[in-house]
Amino acid sequence: MAWTAPKTWSSEPLTSLDLNSNVRDNLNHLKDRLDSSAGNFVSGQSNLRTTATEFVDVDTLNLALTLTTHGGDVLLGFTGTVQCSKNSGSVYINVAVDDVDYVADDGIVRHVIGASNRHQPLSFVMLIPALSAGSHTFKLRWKASGSNTAYMDVVRLHPQFWAKEI
Repeated sequence: MAWTAPKTWSSEPLTSLDLNSNVRDNLNHLKDRLDSSAGNFVSGQSNLRTTATEFVDVDTLNLALTLTTHGGDVLLGFTGTVQCSKNSGSVYINVAVDDVDYVADDGIVRHVIGASNRHQPLSFVMLIPALSAGSHTFKLRWKASGSNTAYMDVVRLHPQFWAKEI
């Protein structure tokens, strides 16, 4: 349901049609926007891993969200842990919006792991401004530095990825 510009009232009689289109329908539109969200947490039998040095999807089933928006801003968030196979290895995190990386270079987060094989917390919240109305897919993407292997724990610690129209 779309927003209708409210009527500027004068001395004409109030009708149920006016109330429905100017009050009820606009309140429903605002409520639909509040209800528009998607999220998932990941659980599995083995940790996710990548050696890719270009951005790839972390998990196409659990860390990809589809959200139908009314047009406007979308807030995305992620909480989880990452680790590297080498000391001072880096894990780069990005988000793809409708299969296009949101940040073109090294993503939105570069997380340097000081010691190998230690889980480090990773969390972000980001705003995607002025997204058009319609169905959109958000995918969590990552890459590793050099000859490093990046891991995400989904066995003991369960990452969460979410999107909310605001």
